[in-house]
Amino acid sequence: MFENQFITNHKFILATDEVGRGPLAGPVVTCAVKVSIANLDILIETLKSVGVTDSKKLTLKKMESILDQLGVQKFLKKNEHELFEYSVEKVTPKKIDELNIFQASLLGMKKSCHSLLCDSKSVVLVDGKFPFSSKRIKEIHPIIKGDSKSSLIGLASIIAKVCRDHIMIKEAKKYPHYGFEKNAGYPTAVHRNAIQEYGITPIHRKSFKGVKEFVTQENR
Repeated sequence: MFENQFITNHKFILATDEVGRGPLAGPVVTCAVKVSIANLDILIETLKSVGVTDSKKLTLKKMESILDQLGVQKFLKKNEHELFEYSVEKVTPKKIDELNIFQASLLGMKKSCHSLLCDSKSVVLVDGKFPFSSKRIKEIHPIIKGDSKSSLIGLASIIAKVCRDHIMIKEAKKYPHYGFEKNAGYPTAVHRNAIQEYGITPIHRKSFKGVKEFVTQENR
């Protein structure tokens, strides 16, 4: 089991991932999952049995089915499951523009972990090359392609992805021209053409190429 190499002398293991670094619109959504070492084996076995893997390899329908099988109540910011806890955070487009997308993603993952009360008894696995910094957490491991290697990171990515997709489906009702319900804010042809024709919305990331060219005094 991939996670076993990190659990020595720890009481809890956390895994965190982000979704939404590439879109031109909408938030970055992060999720952290926390499990006690005592429950780790049974949780990993359960996650594999329902098909947990990297969210980028799964359809929204399949991800929702996985969460339903796990009994996860979707769209809650924080929840305690029978075997694990999870916490979801959103970093707004405005904050993304203030920080940059890299720092905004790290901030979201950090906040997701901190809200689960992790401490010196916890070890954290972060998807990607770079960990966030934290005075509260002594051991943080960046895992390249972690959502494919770790079932816990895979679960975090699925929860974050489902939450973000539904946020963008809701935004599509407010801004119907951009195809957010299908493209989730990513730079598809439909989305780019809509920006050219209708301009940008309050949820667009004004620092991003493909958006900043259309920022005016009125929508700044």
